[in-house]
Amino acid sequence: MNNRTKYAIFWLVVITLIITVINLQLNRPSQEDTIIPPPAILTIGGKEQISGIGTYCWNEAFFRYACADYSGIPTPEEPLNASRQVAAHLSLPIKTPPQQLGLQVIRVTESDSLELRSEGQLVWQPGVGKELTLPLESEQDVNLALEPGLYVIRVLPAWKEEGNVSYGFLVKVE
Repeated sequence: MNNRTKYAIFWLVVITLIITVINLQLNRPSQEDTIIPPPAILTIGGKEQISGIGTYCWNEAFFRYACADYSGIPTPEEPLNASRQVAAHLSLPIKTPPQQLGLQVIRVTESDSLELRSEGQLVWQPGVGKELTLPLESEQDVNLALEPGLYVIRVLPAWKEEGNVSYGFLVKVE
Protein backbone atom coordinates (compact mmCIF):
# COMPACT_ATOMS: atom_id res chain seq x y z
CA MET A 1 0.00 0.00 0.00
CA ASN A 2 1.49 3.34 -0.99
CA ASN A 3 1.69 6.46 1.17
CA ARG A 4 -1.07 8.23 -0.71
CA THR A 5 -3.55 5.45 0.08
CA LYS A 6 -2.50 5.41 3.74
CA TYR A 7 -3.09 9.17 4.05
CA ALA A 8 -6.47 8.88 2.35
CA ILE A 9 -7.59 6.15 4.78
CA PHE A 10 -6.25 8.12 7.76
CA TRP A 11 -8.17 11.28 6.80
CA LEU A 12 -11.32 9.30 6.03
CA VAL A 13 -11.23 7.82 9.55
CA VAL A 14 -10.56 11.25 11.14
CA ILE A 15 -13.41 12.91 9.23
CA THR A 16 -15.80 10.07 10.14
CA LEU A 17 -14.91 10.42 13.83
CA ILE A 18 -15.41 14.19 13.75
CA ILE A 19 -18.82 13.85 12.10
CA THR A 20 -19.86 11.19 14.63
CA VAL A 21 -18.85 13.35 17.62
CA ILE A 22 -20.66 16.40 16.21
CA ASN A 23 -23.77 14.33 15.56
CA LEU A 24 -23.76 12.92 19.10
CA GLN A 25 -23.37 16.40 20.58
CA LEU A 26 -26.25 17.79 18.53
CA ASN A 27 -28.58 14.93 19.50
CA ARG A 28 -27.65 14.90 23.20
CA PRO A 29 -30.44 16.24 25.43
CA SER A 30 -29.61 19.29 27.53
CA GLN A 31 -30.18 19.43 31.29
CA GLU A 32 -33.59 21.05 30.80
CA ASP A 33 -34.44 18.53 28.07
CA THR A 34 -33.72 15.36 30.05
CA ILE A 35 -35.73 12.34 28.98
CA ILE A 36 -37.75 10.88 31.86
CA PRO A 37 -40.68 8.47 31.54
CA PRO A 38 -44.11 9.80 32.51
CA PRO A 39 -45.40 8.59 35.90
CA ALA A 40 -48.11 6.01 36.54
CA ILE A 41 -51.09 6.58 38.85
CA LEU A 42 -52.49 4.30 41.56
CA THR A 43 -55.97 5.05 42.90
CA ILE A 44 -57.34 3.61 46.15
CA GLY A 45 -60.63 4.74 47.69
CA GLY A 46 -60.92 7.67 45.29
CA LYS A 47 -57.46 9.05 46.20
CA GLU A 48 -54.70 9.13 43.62
CA GLN A 49 -50.98 8.68 44.08
CA ILE A 50 -48.49 9.62 41.39
CA SER A 51 -45.68 7.07 41.22
CA GLY A 52 -42.05 7.52 41.98
CA ILE A 53 -39.87 6.73 38.97
CA GLY A 54 -36.97 4.35 39.43
CA THR A 55 -34.65 2.57 37.01
CA TYR A 56 -35.56 3.03 33.35
CA CYS A 57 -34.50 2.92 29.71
CA TRP A 58 -36.84 5.23 27.81
CA ASN A 59 -37.20 6.13 24.13
CA GLU A 60 -38.67 9.51 23.36
CA ALA A 61 -38.01 9.78 19.64
CA PHE A 62 -35.69 8.52 16.94
CA PHE A 63 -32.18 8.39 18.47
CA ARG A 64 -33.42 10.15 21.65
CA TYR A 65 -33.34 7.82 24.60
CA ALA A 66 -32.04 7.76 28.12
CA CYS A 67 -31.30 5.14 30.75
CA ALA A 68 -31.01 5.67 34.50
CA ASP A 69 -30.17 3.11 37.15
CA TYR A 70 -31.35 3.82 40.69
CA SER A 71 -30.57 2.00 43.88
CA GLY A 72 -33.82 1.39 45.71
CA ILE A 73 -37.45 2.08 44.92
CA PRO A 74 -38.61 5.73 44.92
CA THR A 75 -42.13 6.35 46.24
CA PRO A 76 -44.14 9.39 47.28
CA GLU A 77 -43.67 10.46 50.92
CA GLU A 78 -47.31 10.11 51.93
CA PRO A 79 -48.83 6.63 51.67
CA LEU A 80 -52.26 5.84 50.29
CA ASN A 81 -54.48 4.38 53.02
CA ALA A 82 -56.20 1.07 52.31
CA SER A 83 -58.16 -1.65 54.04
CA ARG A 84 -56.98 -5.27 54.21
CA GLN A 85 -58.75 -5.98 50.94
CA VAL A 86 -56.91 -3.47 48.76
CA ALA A 87 -58.96 -2.50 45.73
CA ALA A 88 -56.69 -0.34 43.59
CA HIS A 89 -56.85 1.00 40.07
CA LEU A 90 -53.58 1.20 38.12
CA SER A 91 -53.23 3.67 35.24
CA LEU A 92 -50.10 3.42 33.12
CA PRO A 93 -49.14 6.57 31.18
CA ILE A 94 -48.87 4.86 27.78
CA LYS A 95 -52.21 3.75 26.35
CA THR A 96 -50.59 1.05 24.22
CA PRO A 97 -50.71 -2.19 26.22
CA PRO A 98 -47.29 -3.15 27.59
CA GLN A 99 -45.47 -6.27 26.42
CA GLN A 100 -44.62 -7.18 30.03
CA LEU A 101 -46.20 -6.06 33.28
CA GLY A 102 -45.12 -7.22 36.71
CA LEU A 103 -46.01 -6.08 40.19
CA GLN A 104 -44.14 -6.60 43.46
CA VAL A 105 -45.73 -6.13 46.88
CA ILE A 106 -43.03 -5.59 49.49
CA ARG A 107 -43.84 -5.18 53.16
CA VAL A 108 -41.69 -2.49 54.79
CA THR A 109 -39.98 -3.62 57.99
CA GLU A 110 -37.99 -1.68 60.57
CA SER A 111 -34.74 -2.99 59.09
CA ASP A 112 -35.49 -1.56 55.62
CA SER A 113 -33.36 1.47 54.95
CA LEU A 114 -34.91 4.72 53.85
CA GLU A 115 -33.59 7.88 52.25
CA LEU A 116 -35.44 11.16 51.68
CA ARG A 117 -35.03 12.70 48.23
CA SER A 118 -35.27 16.42 47.69
CA GLU A 119 -38.17 16.00 45.23
CA GLY A 120 -40.48 14.95 48.07
CA GLN A 121 -39.93 11.25 47.52
CA LEU A 122 -38.74 8.42 49.70
CA VAL A 123 -36.29 5.82 48.42
CA TRP A 124 -36.69 2.38 49.96
CA GLN A 125 -34.20 -0.47 50.13
CA PRO A 126 -36.72 -3.15 51.11
CA GLY A 127 -36.35 -6.90 51.06
CA VAL A 128 -37.98 -9.28 48.63
CA GLY A 129 -41.74 -9.31 48.27
CA LYS A 130 -44.52 -11.16 46.54
CA GLU A 131 -44.33 -10.99 42.73
CA LEU A 132 -47.37 -11.02 40.47
CA THR A 133 -47.82 -10.93 36.71
CA LEU A 134 -50.60 -8.57 35.66
CA PRO A 135 -52.73 -8.67 32.51
CA LEU A 136 -51.14 -6.68 29.66
CA GLU A 137 -53.47 -3.69 29.96
CA SER A 138 -52.78 0.02 30.46
CA GLU A 139 -55.73 0.48 32.83
CA GLN A 140 -56.74 -2.19 35.31
CA ASP A 141 -58.06 -2.97 38.74
CA VAL A 142 -55.66 -4.71 41.13
CA ASN A 143 -57.07 -6.53 44.16
CA LEU A 144 -54.75 -7.59 46.97
CA ALA A 145 -55.32 -9.11 50.41
CA LEU A 146 -52.72 -7.63 52.77
CA GLU A 147 -52.07 -7.65 56.50
CA PRO A 148 -51.90 -4.28 58.31
CA GLY A 149 -48.62 -2.48 57.71
CA LEU A 150 -46.71 -0.31 55.27
CA TYR A 151 -46.06 -1.62 51.74
CA VAL A 152 -44.02 -0.57 48.74
CA ILE A 153 -45.75 -1.53 45.53
CA ARG A 154 -43.40 -1.71 42.57
CA VAL A 155 -44.85 -1.85 39.06
CA LEU A 156 -42.58 -2.98 36.21
CA PRO A 157 -44.00 -2.36 32.71
CA ALA A 158 -42.10 -2.74 29.44
CA TRP A 159 -43.21 -1.50 26.02
CA LYS A 160 -41.64 -2.33 22.66
CA GLU A 161 -41.35 1.26 21.44
CA GLU A 162 -41.06 3.32 24.64
CA GLY A 163 -38.87 1.08 26.79
CA ASN A 164 -39.15 -0.05 30.42
CA VAL A 165 -39.50 1.65 33.77
CA SER A 166 -39.84 0.86 37.46
CA TYR A 167 -42.68 2.69 39.27
CA GLY A 168 -42.97 2.86 43.07
CA PHE A 169 -46.04 3.47 45.24
CA LEU A 170 -46.46 3.56 49.02
CA VAL A 171 -49.57 2.03 50.64
CA LYS A 172 -50.51 1.81 54.31
CA VAL A 173 -52.96 -0.94 55.25
CA GLU A 174 -54.96 -0.19 58.41
